[in-house]
Amino acid sequence: MRFPVLIPLAFAVAGNLSCSTQSHAADASARAWVAQALKTMGQRHDLHQVAALRAQTISAVWDTVEFDHADAPFVFEGAAQASVIDDLHGGRRLTDETQLGAGAAPSSLHTRTLLTPTEERTDRVMAGRPPATTRYEAPPAWNTDEPIAVLLLAEQASDLMREADVSPHGIEQHVVSFHRGRYPVRVFLDTVTGLPSAIDTTRELRRANSVDIAYNAMGDVVDHVELMNYALFDGVRYPVQSDLFRNGVHLRTTIRNELHMDATLDAKAFALPETSVTLSHASVDDIALGQAVGLAPDPKAPIAEIAPGIVQIPGSWFSTIVRQDDGLVIIDAPISTGYSRKVLDEAAQRFPGMPVKALITSTAFYWHVAGVREYAARGIPIYARDRNVSVIRAMLNASRTLTPDELALHPVAPIIRPVSKATAIGHGRNAIVLYPVREGEQPMQMSWIADAHLLHTAEMVMPLGPNGTLIQPESLLELQHSVEASPIATHGLHMIGMHMRPTAWDVLLQALKDAGVNGVEGIERAGPA
Repeated sequence: MRFPVLIPLAFAVAGNLSCSTQSHAADASARAWVAQALKTMGQRHDLHQVAALRAQTISAVWDTVEFDHADAPFVFEGAAQASVIDDLHGGRRLTDETQLGAGAAPSSLHTRTLLTPTEERTDRVMAGRPPATTRYEAPPAWNTDEPIAVLLLAEQASDLMREADVSPHGIEQHVVSFHRGRYPVRVFLDTVTGLPSAIDTTRELRRANSVDIAYNAMGDVVDHVELMNYALFDGVRYPVQSDLFRNGVHLRTTIRNELHMDATLDAKAFALPETSVTLSHASVDDIALGQAVGLAPDPKAPIAEIAPGIVQIPGSWFSTIVRQDDGLVIIDAPISTGYSRKVLDEAAQRFPGMPVKALITSTAFYWHVAGVREYAARGIPIYARDRNVSVIRAMLNASRTLTPDELALHPVAPIIRPVSKATAIGHGRNAIVLYPVREGEQPMQMSWIADAHLLHTAEMVMPLGPNGTLIQPESLLELQHSVEASPIATHGLHMIGMHMRPTAWDVLLQALKDAGVNGVEGIERAGPA
């Protein structure tokens, strides 16, 4: 669960007391509680003298950013076993992780990630692929999710404050708060045991990598870590289990099956081979049009007019500009607000004087709609699959206090048009008809541009297999059935999509045959003359 932010009652009603008096009182009690928590966890050990924590963990992660419904249960993303070393004095963490495959057997994917106060570096090794190294700025306030580290940080914080007690799960908790840089942190302390029970950190995820691109649309992200099942490790009381909830959604469970407290630090353990990869300071808004950030079918593909008046912007996530007689339609708003501004600038340059009359969001996967707020801020109507409206609204309503965008600075009521049946946008040249993918497990919608013989297939069709082969035959079959149930003409039809340049419809049929699906010749319709 996500705990609400509460203001101490005394702050609201005791107007006749000076702010300094209240602050001193709150600060004194907050510091006493933190000191007691450190003593309670350490028992006879002074946790200030612990140089490093060494843990063996196993974790399970859920995919909460692409789903067929917006609440639990979510798709299981995977499990991993890891060795973790926390340098409590130097603010570093080294994680040596192996993904677990079927039957909990180790897979071929192995990663070593080093986090420092300024940098995150990850070395990946996978059988059959060359080693890869990525380096980014460190995520904000990353070391507040570990209970000893967060208590030591709280103890040193100049703005440590007491908040009102709360009772999550019916158990009364003291709450103390402080800032790690500019990011708020709250620590929950059991009033009976004195042990930390949970930690909240409000942060923003804006680095130019896949995870941050997915979550940056949610603005101020609240990571809530619940700590439970305390046990003795080397004479120190420590939670065996921690659960991470992001914006109230359960994201990860971690179990520690071994933990050691070291009085000295093995500096060699943190040594990683030198790499020529440079540290990336880029934020999501700095990504250039068409720049590949993650997996891309053709990373060097240029922006191109694929049919008269239809322009595709490639990259890891595509956008498409469609010129109609009375304005422009944009299909998909991926990556970020800043990226959407670049797409709109490109549209204005290619089609001067033409207003943008609509945005089509073909899915609600977070990467694909992370730029939707810029369109809402400009009053551009947003066409969304009916089952995806709640996700779009959550992004448009997201709190943005850490880095306000145009919608946060100048709020406007968004124009959202749910699509539950065939819906036309425009008339004449490049008219578009939207169709829900009826049989799709994931709620997506197709965009048919009849006179261009193009069908935008959302993310149902992805040429991301070896040598550009299509993956996920289930999605291909769902799309074929949805097309056959519609008036879409398949004769001479080419598909485009979130990751796809024009590809003949016959390629989908052949991929289904190769997957062992019988009778996939389909119903070929000639369409308009």
